[in-house]
Amino acid sequence: MSRPPKAAPSAAGPVDAGADLPAPVHHAPRPNVGKRLLASRVGPFIGVGTVLLLLLVHEAISQPQFFDAANLTNVGRSLAVPLVLAGAMTLVVLTGGVDLSIGSSLALSGTLYAKLYHSGMPPGLALVLCLMFGAVVGFVINGILIGRLDMSFFVVTLGTLSLYRGIVLLWTHANTIDMYGDPVTSAIGNETILGGKLPVGFLIGVVVIVVLFIILRFTTFGRQVYAVGGNREAARLSGVRSEWVIAAVYAVTGLAAALAALMSIGRASSVDPNMGTSLELEAAAAALLGGIALSGGVGSIWGTVLAVVFLGVLSNALALAGASTSWQLIVTGAILVVAVYLDRIRTRAQRAG
Repeated sequence: MSRPPKAAPSAAGPVDAGADLPAPVHHAPRPNVGKRLLASRVGPFIGVGTVLLLLLVHEAISQPQFFDAANLTNVGRSLAVPLVLAGAMTLVVLTGGVDLSIGSSLALSGTLYAKLYHSGMPPGLALVLCLMFGAVVGFVINGILIGRLDMSFFVVTLGTLSLYRGIVLLWTHANTIDMYGDPVTSAIGNETILGGKLPVGFLIGVVVIVVLFIILRFTTFGRQVYAVGGNREAARLSGVRSEWVIAAVYAVTGLAAALAALMSIGRASSVDPNMGTSLELEAAAAALLGGIALSGGVGSIWGTVLAVVFLGVLSNALALAGASTSWQLIVTGAILVVAVYLDRIRTRAQRAG
């Protein structure tokens, strides 16, 4: 019996039985539901909002005086400066930077105002010059060095943090300047309206936030801020002058620091050479906790506002509980670390999603 002939060998070599099978596709593991929620637009609002709600419930049970009209007015007054600073810091973080000198800039602008006031200059004119000074210094020093000369924002603002504070200490001889009786700073920093229930400073802070929201949401400059933070090189290729956009946002933080200085003077009726210390950490913590990406280009100013309210309520709760300022600094530092960690989780979840 004859055997069937063997198949001729192929010129391309031996035949692989699995050659026609499709190669297995390996999918990257998708983040779990919690991480996907955190990476979404509403993630920071849900997270911070939930914690804020729990904190308010806790205060209602353990500290009923928290909801007294006088204490709520005090909370609103204490939120004025953080709203202004954190709102401005949001623009900087959206471009992929952080202004570490904003607290020292506040002290420098406040000292200038005090010197002008005591020289006999009308308070209204001194206020305008103080605001202009803050914006110009922020633009010319931090803005040009970081935006135009492409220097590291960390190195530049850390250097100006020390530079401005040193100038203030030399200028004031490390002494407090009395500002009691100044009608302008007292009005914007300490006065109230609506029967003593609504602090003027808080109202100014809300106006600043609304203006910044309109800028970010409805103007070409706002879109450029997001574009520079998202991809600076792509923004440049599309015609955006990214170096001037970055310089402009540091001018905004300088202007905000000057305005916050006037509010702080009104509350304290004095200029302390150490005023503004650690406020840069609070502003940065609020922006990051509110969902602004540390790498830039992602986030909403309303998330920053929610985080500012949370930090303000937490600070007031600690004060009512008798906690010292040291504990408040510890809590702020811990929240900043948590905010950076959450930012890292959001970034990974967005890349995986």
